[in-house]
Amino acid sequence: MSIVVFVIVLFLVPVIICVMSNNLYSGRLRSVSVSAISAVFVYLFILGSVTFIELKLDAELTAFDINGDGVFSGSEITPEQEKAMHRVIADTGRTFAPITGAVFSIFYFLGVWLLLVIIKLLVKMKN
Repeated sequence: MSIVVFVIVLFLVPVIICVMSNNLYSGRLRSVSVSAISAVFVYLFILGSVTFIELKLDAELTAFDINGDGVFSGSEITPEQEKAMHRVIADTGRTFAPITGAVFSIFYFLGVWLLLVIIKLLVKMKN
């Protein structure tokens, strides 16, 4: 996943939920509800992205296991295999993704909620 995709998801999720709220629920979803739903979707997107990366790295590493026994020995150990193994075992970010994703989602919730409240206040002041 690239950072561009992540940023697009961050901005599109609340917009899509607001549009769906207006079309399906006649705008009855409050700012807090839209923010909470957005935060849950972003959290699930983070966990899904981490799972995708983990599966991709595991598949790259498994490609070096010629005899399929799950253990690397003899001719299976190459510099490329060692690099793939290092990519799999050296990243603690994937391990802590549920925790950091939850913290990020809380701040994301607050940011979206404040933005929606400010927009509603500006619309009321304009009218």
